[in-house]
Amino acid sequence: MTIIGFDVAKDAIVGVRIDRSAQIKEQFVIGNTEPEIQVLIERFVATKRRLVAACEATAEFHVTLAKVCLKRGIPFRLLNPILTKQFTRATVRKKKTDLTDAHIIAKLALQGEGTLVNDNHFLPVKAIARTGHRLIRIQQTVHLMSERYRQHLPDETELREQLDQCLKLLKASAEFFRQRARESVDPAVLRLLQSIPGIGPTIATGLVTEIGEISRFRSGKALVAYVGLDPKVKQSGISLNHNTRITKRGSAHLRKYLFVAAAIAERFDAELTAYYAKKRLEGKRYKEATIAVARKLTYRIYAVWKRGEKYEARPSLPAGA
Repeated sequence: MTIIGFDVAKDAIVGVRIDRSAQIKEQFVIGNTEPEIQVLIERFVATKRRLVAACEATAEFHVTLAKVCLKRGIPFRLLNPILTKQFTRATVRKKKTDLTDAHIIAKLALQGEGTLVNDNHFLPVKAIARTGHRLIRIQQTVHLMSERYRQHLPDETELREQLDQCLKLLKASAEFFRQRARESVDPAVLRLLQSIPGIGPTIATGLVTEIGEISRFRSGKALVAYVGLDPKVKQSGISLNHNTRITKRGSAHLRKYLFVAAAIAERFDAELTAYYAKKRLEGKRYKEATIAVARKLTYRIYAVWKRGEKYEARPSLPAGA
């Protein structure tokens, strides 16, 4: 088997080729353009039998490389940058260059690390949904500007009118992007997720676009770890210390969707209301308690999506039972 590890940047790609011994057999630098990538991949396809390619998830810079590899039938592994950082920290010299990063990526791929991607990973729906979310945030900023003008510059009516026009356009554009995202995901999955208290059409669409395929996760715990809602754990000797900080791995957009859903669910779902109250009595602050609810909500999402069955609330026990 031949493993090719790529360290991808905006304009250039540094790569290494290794075999099962994990020793570098070849190294190269090419431009991050489709023609140069195709020439390199065709050379490997012509001379090597079993190929596996891998790189870190780096914004959108790896997309062209991944698409070319998939088109030629080469399995492509996408690694979380946290893995390569941990690997580098574990080395004695902690040497970090583009070449060493590419070598580490190749070694991790040789061990089976990373997610095997397919064409569905590069559908534009995630970018569309995120754009709608960003437009909402911009809309909120413009709204605050407009309110300041109303309070401090009440005579500047023309300026306020300009801001109001921006608000109307932003609102319409945000809804257009959100609607396009909803139309691009499986409506059956949306219906399943919306059966869970706290999750409406917008949040359900965001969850689907950010999570992708639920079959990628072996358990609800794996999904929680992917989201980055699992608490950090520190251990030294026989001392084991849990703290209230979360790992924050994965998509910040996904954590935001879940936090908002939890904030709603803890008000209207009896079980989560009680769970939130319990956490508050334990001394947790609002944010910490809501994150705990979001973690519990993530397990519900996994169960509903994986089983393909709508959520049904547990019947309340009678008092004193």
